[in-house]
Parts: sequence; structure tokens; C-alpha cells
Amino acid sequence: MMDSETQKPQTGDAALPKAAAKPKGVLSMLGRLGLLGAASAATLLAIVLAIPDENDYARATLIKHDRLSSLPDKKIVLVGGSNLSYGMDSTLIERETGCPAVNMGLNGYFGVRYLMREVADDVKPGDIIVLAFEWDNFGKPIEGSGKDLYAIVKTNPAAFAYLTPKQIGEALAAVPFVAQSKLLRIGNQAARGELFARKDDNLMDKLNQIESAKSFAPTGDLIGHKGVAWTGVIEQGTKLHTTGIDPTVVPAIKAYAKAMEAKGVHVMVSYTPAMRHYYDANKTEIDSVHEALTTGPDAVKAPSPPSSYVYDPSLFFDTVYHLKAETRHVRAQKVADDLRTALSNAATCSKSN
Repeated sequence: MMDSETQKPQTGDAALPKAAAKPKGVLSMLGRLGLLGAASAATLLAIVLAIPDENDYARATLIKHDRLSSLPDKKIVLVGGSNLSYGMDSTLIERETGCPAVNMGLNGYFGVRYLMREVADDVKPGDIIVLAFEWDNFGKPIEGSGKDLYAIVKTNPAAFAYLTPKQIGEALAAVPFVAQSKLLRIGNQAARGELFARKDDNLMDKLNQIESAKSFAPTGDLIGHKGVAWTGVIEQGTKLHTTGIDPTVVPAIKAYAKAMEAKGVHVMVSYTPAMRHYYDANKTEIDSVHEALTTGPDAVKAPSPPSSYVYDPSLFFDTVYHLKAETRHVRAQKVADDLRTALSNAATCSKSN
């Protein structure tokens, strides 16, 4: 039984101040969660920035963009992935056409959209763009891989301008994966006793030496594999007969070619070198891409079919797309011949250029 001085529980309006205190607790909890999230993000970013990359391969994008922006008018810009970095002799292209060339190819899944977009602002009327994508690009999303795009923008922040909002989101979302990969790598190196003194006696270490900024010629060609005999497994390409062809890629290439031609820039589609067995296994899908590109009112210039770039295994290095340094000239000569076929006199430059 309560005495007269015992406080009765408050009801009605008198209880409001007590109820109003509840959201403050929620806000406080949300604030702490926000701080925890910010701290976690900062930690991940610190790991990504503090732990060195496995090699400096991504720096090659700076070398290539410096050349792209510094070349005089009337140049040849080779656009694609690692099939170009490993398998193009740009000096042969220059010798055959008289035009300065830059090889923009890099190893990584950046997606067709990024590869085309990154050169668009640096080409002028009269320039020539040669598009040559690995067949994987026709069986995967056009947006590329977040972790590979992050590697590029981390090295070259200006590359953010070449990304769509979706690509930017995927690149930033890849930070935790990149941080985890770096921690696993240094853990494995420590376990092998190679954290501070690497042995360079396994294939991955050799590949990291090949795929480094110092391995690129001034034209953008990768030449670090010259004289190297690859003894590892040959990496295979995407099984297009299983994945099918991404329906967005061919229209994107056609739209890009149309936009560049309207700007006065010539566009020619070439094709990646491919091992014979890979082409044979995916022939229906590969040939359908060529058919789609070269028909209709928006057809692009592609003077040679994919089969013209199919070679014996002895010409290849470590994948079904990468030529040996010593055999690059075979493909480069074919590209030079195709340029003359597709563009005639427009494929050459005067000596004064």
C-alpha cells in the first residue's frame, strides 16, 4: 500500500518526456555503428594503401596514357586487353603505316565499355582506333571487374572519369576483397620465408616480373616475356559455347564506332589471336560475333574474320590469347594489312607527321 508521498506511475501526457528519450538511445546506437563502419572502412583502406601491390603492373596505364596524350595528330590507337599487350609489335605497325602508334592493352578484366571509353577524349579527326578484344569480353558483363577497375583508379585517379556510376560502385565495393587478398598474400609469403626476400623461383613470381611497368616498351607493348619459356599450364578462355554471347557487347561496339566516325576518327575491328583448339570449340559463337558486327546499317569495318587470327599453339606464351614476344610480328603484320584493306590511303601517314 502506497503512502501519500509515494509517486504514482505517470500516464498520459506526463509520460511523454520518458518516451522521448527512447529515440536518443537509438540515435546513439546508430552513431556508434556509423563510427564503427567508418573505422572499418578506414582500416580496409589503410591495408590496401599500406601493403604494396604484388607488382607495379598497373603503372603501365600511366605510361600508355602519357604516350596517348602526347602523340601528334594522326595516330593509331590499339584498344583491347592483354592480347594486345602481349601480342602486338607496334613498331611494325608504325613502320608499315608511317603513323605513330600506342598500345593501350593491359592484362585484367576491365570490360569493353571502359577500354573504349578511356581513349575517347584523346583521339582527334584522322586518328585510327583498332579494337581487338579477347573473346572472354563477349561472354562476360560489359562493365568489367570491380577489383580490376579499382586497381586502375588507385594508380590513375583520372580514370574515374571513364567509369559509369555502376562501375565506380563496383570498384569501391572491391576494396574489402583487395584488402583480404593482400593480407593472404603477405601471410603466405611469411609462411614461405619470402616476406622480405622473395626467391623468384616459381612461375607466379616469374609472371609478376614479366607483368611489371619496366617490361613495357615506350609504345605500350609488353616485351618482358621475350626469351622466356613458359612451363606452366596454358590458361584457357571463356567457354562461349556454354556462356553464350552477352547481347550488349556488339551493340556497344557499333554505337562507339558510329560516335567516333562522326568525330572523324576511323575505327577498325580486329580480333585477338586465338589457339586453334579454342577457336574450334567456340567457332559458332565467335563467328556469330563477326557476322553481327559486319552486317546491318551500322556495320563496322572488320576486313578479316576471326579465323584469320587463329594460330598454332607453338606461337603462344601462357594463355590461348597471349603470343610469345618472338611471334608478335605475325599478328602485327596481319593488322597492318587489314588497315590498308579497310582504310586504304587513310591508313598511312606522311613522313612529316
